[in-house]
Amino acid sequence: MRSGLLLVILSIREKSKSILRLLFAFHKIVQYICLFTLREHLIKLNKMEDNLIYTVINEILREHKINALWEKPFIPNIDGVLNIDYRGHNQRFYVDIKKDLREFQLHQIFNLAEDFKPFLVIAENLFPKIKDTLAEHGIAYIEMNGNINIETENLLIKIEGKRNKYLHTEKYGRAFTKAGLKAIFLFLTNENEINDTYREIARNAGIAIGNVRLIHEGLIEEGYALRVNEKELKLTNRKELLQKWVTTYTEKLKPTLYIGNFRFNNPNEFIKWKDLNLERTLTQWGGEGAGHIYTDYLQPEVLTLYTNEKKANLIKEYRLLPDPDGNVIVYEKFWKDKKPFKNIVPPIVAYADLLATGNRRCIETAQKIYEQLIKNTL
Repeated sequence: MRSGLLLVILSIREKSKSILRLLFAFHKIVQYICLFTLREHLIKLNKMEDNLIYTVINEILREHKINALWEKPFIPNIDGVLNIDYRGHNQRFYVDIKKDLREFQLHQIFNLAEDFKPFLVIAENLFPKIKDTLAEHGIAYIEMNGNINIETENLLIKIEGKRNKYLHTEKYGRAFTKAGLKAIFLFLTNENEINDTYREIARNAGIAIGNVRLIHEGLIEEGYALRVNEKELKLTNRKELLQKWVTTYTEKLKPTLYIGNFRFNNPNEFIKWKDLNLERTLTQWGGEGAGHIYTDYLQPEVLTLYTNEKKANLIKEYRLLPDPDGNVIVYEKFWKDKKPFKNIVPPIVAYADLLATGNRRCIETAQKIYEQLIKNTL
């Protein structure tokens, strides 16, 4: 009896060892795949940076008889140093390189520019609002269409280029259509909903059921979702997914939600905006108003509303009048609230609204919302 029991124990022990060996081997394979993926990402990133620097020095600056020398000293958070020599004046710039500089990255740029002066941004493409913001904060920039804006005590170089061959339009995958953005918002606010039925996802996101499979496949293709098994998906790279959603939402979906600009019938009511009794399931504060309610850090200069109410109701209930130059901007509310938090939009929408302003105080407020309400959910 004892010998039989001993054999069973030994057999279980051997099987356990085999399982442990398999688990160890699987861990090594996963580790290797992750390291390989990271290595490939870094190679692509370094190649992009090298191409941009080469273009800046040998094409853009040389065309205007500006000499430049690139260095890569080890300075944390700095991509390198560009020494520019122009008409006998020399200036050394600390440089940050971006393929596309977005609103959510401006807070980091401002912080770097405080520590490293003078500061220069090199990017493939800069939107006009971002260029204005950089100039307002004394941050130089060079972009691949030949635009240069450099202003220091030693140098003044302002050039408007027309060489569009260096510009590359960002391509959005199948997951980042207008319908996809609504679904991704749903998944970012509640990850479990990615595994709901197609019908449930379509209903909760307010999209056609035929889009759901394409959105799932698009997320997998772009590395934002993994298939756990035949029936389950899991979001990955959630922080990166959020930032891409913010950028694409601002450029692609939000403009289609615009209802109009309004003003209060009585201008003095603007300062009493928080006293409005909003129908919270239908109308909520976004933008600077949401930023103020979430953080108590920002006094709104422009108010944003997201609503599912009719325009006539907005005019009647909230004493708003249509005005193209009005300081109350109204958008269609594209999500469904299960439990609306007070009378404000979800943190992710407020975060996107504030970043899109390009205003430093708004960007700082967005960062507070991210740190306090979003970061730990990703």
